[in-house]
Amino acid sequence: VGYTIINLNNKLILYIFLFEQKAHSRFEFTNVNCTAYGKDIVEIEYCYIKSINRTYKYLSGKMKLNEIPFDKFTVNMVIWKRFNGYRPFLYNITVNGCKFLNNPKSNIIGKFIYDTYKPYSNINHSCPYTNDLVLDKLPVEFMNHQLTKILPLPEGDYLIEFRWIRSRNVFANVKIYFNLS
Repeated sequence: VGYTIINLNNKLILYIFLFEQKAHSRFEFTNVNCTAYGKDIVEIEYCYIKSINRTYKYLSGKMKLNEIPFDKFTVNMVIWKRFNGYRPFLYNITVNGCKFLNNPKSNIIGKFIYDTYKPYSNINHSCPYTNDLVLDKLPVEFMNHQLTKILPLPEGDYLIEFRWIRSRNVFANVKIYFNLS
């Protein structure tokens, strides 16, 4: 914000200039950790970050369903920020997976997170699921746009954790670590 005062024929005119401030953060995947606890329900076939070159990096994962049809599950999503260890930051939400996928607008934060990976995943329709759940080549550039332009987060190290739950038991856990600098 800036201002200028002009004296014109003994009349003071105040001009106020508003300058748009832009955040120039950069998103980068730093690690991913996928764990299946209920092998009778799902198995993690693969889960990795791949760097093709200095500018193109992506995240991929595949969860093999051992119990088909796959329905009646809950997902708890927590965003953590690193402050001398990871501490909860902003959101900790739990949604009924099938109800949410039937109406994603029912939870605005869940929808925002869902929209960050939906174009690169087959988790894009309502229950039941009869095929494996796949996240295929989620690029850094797409995440950079989502987390710096649509919902700008402050710079720092973050963790998004997805806990997949059925009957009060966590059967899978996906942790995605990233940095905004």
